[in-house]
Amino acid sequence: MKVILQVFCQYKITQKILVAIISFGVAFEALALEWHNGDWQVHGFLSQGFNYTTDYQVFGSSRDGSFDFTELGINGSVKLTPNLLVSAQGLYRSTGASDTQGARLDFAQIDYSVPVLDSAAVLGVRAGRVKVPFGLYNDTRDVVWTRPTVLLPQSIYLDTLAIRQAQIAADGGILYGRYTYGDHRFGLEFLAAEPQDDTGGTAAFLTGLPDAVGKNMSGRAYLLGRASYEWKGGQGRLMATVVDLDRDYNSTSPTMPSGNVKVTYPLFSGQYNAEHWSLTAEYGWIGLQRTGFTPFVQQSTSENFYVQGEYRFTPDISGILRYDVFHVNRDDRDGDRASALTGLPRHRFYARDLTVGVRWEFARNFLLAADYHYVNGTAWLNTTDNPDLNSGGGGPADWNLFTTMLSFRF
Repeated sequence: MKVILQVFCQYKITQKILVAIISFGVAFEALALEWHNGDWQVHGFLSQGFNYTTDYQVFGSSRDGSFDFTELGINGSVKLTPNLLVSAQGLYRSTGASDTQGARLDFAQIDYSVPVLDSAAVLGVRAGRVKVPFGLYNDTRDVVWTRPTVLLPQSIYLDTLAIRQAQIAADGGILYGRYTYGDHRFGLEFLAAEPQDDTGGTAAFLTGLPDAVGKNMSGRAYLLGRASYEWKGGQGRLMATVVDLDRDYNSTSPTMPSGNVKVTYPLFSGQYNAEHWSLTAEYGWIGLQRTGFTPFVQQSTSENFYVQGEYRFTPDISGILRYDVFHVNRDDRDGDRASALTGLPRHRFYARDLTVGVRWEFARNFLLAADYHYVNGTAWLNTTDNPDLNSGGGGPADWNLFTTMLSFRF
């Protein structure tokens, strides 16, 4: 009863946001938001989520039920010439300790492309705050409509560890090319940019120091390459992505050491889309080397993968089943050695998540999505929301998460 009352009270506080979603939809549904034959466009979304967990906190005080899961964005694009596109998005996001940045410029980029080989191929460049071309979902993960579930697989897309903004965009440029031959399309993208590792928990994740501050990160450009293949307009998709990062942490505290972090992150992705069902999988590993933080060089290689099936019951209703795995060290999958070395519970070094989800587009421009997660392990939980995780006890290995989100877009 106590939980029900607390959730009801939070609902009373948050109902203005939910009413705003409906009002926002009514206000914009009739507007034409494309001009000049679609060369000028404005789009937006407003999403409100709710989380409930057992034992741990995800996006706010979710053990009591939390509405601290809000995403609001507006974006626009202008096609200045047939070859030149300018686009940008402003975003407000609130997810407890996992995202405290609030309003931000999510991306802002200029895209210039030219056709070659009798228009069978395209060569182009994007510059500005560019979307990072990583895996299957990173390019469009900013809105729940483009995600298969409310939460993406956390082994790959690390929202709860407070590094979303560092993953989603970077300040620099991308060279890209596409070639189409019959039912086949091949693509290559190369990024060099300054990462956004001054926000969220990116510095803490990279250095392994819980109190590390992002603004003290420096170093060479963030490098990334992605190769892709599509068959029959996306019926089959294959991708290979490689991230290369070399960053210095410059401590300003006498009690916290400075050091260097090198990261290599290859990711392999595949998807098949039939008329009523889709099968998706991604597998990668994070090779991490830390120097200077301890008297010895710290090296580890994680393991990150998921397998996901989706079935579309009707054009408006679909269901998802997914198994998602994150091992902090693939040579110590059960965390035995790490636990003996650190004194932390074994479950701090892995997370295995069985997810069941459903999506319902119940009205024009409206979506209701819900996920249930049965999780064994705590490797992708945020320690700011869960300070007891790094204590001796740390809580149970098995826990549950229910999350749902109502969204409107135009």
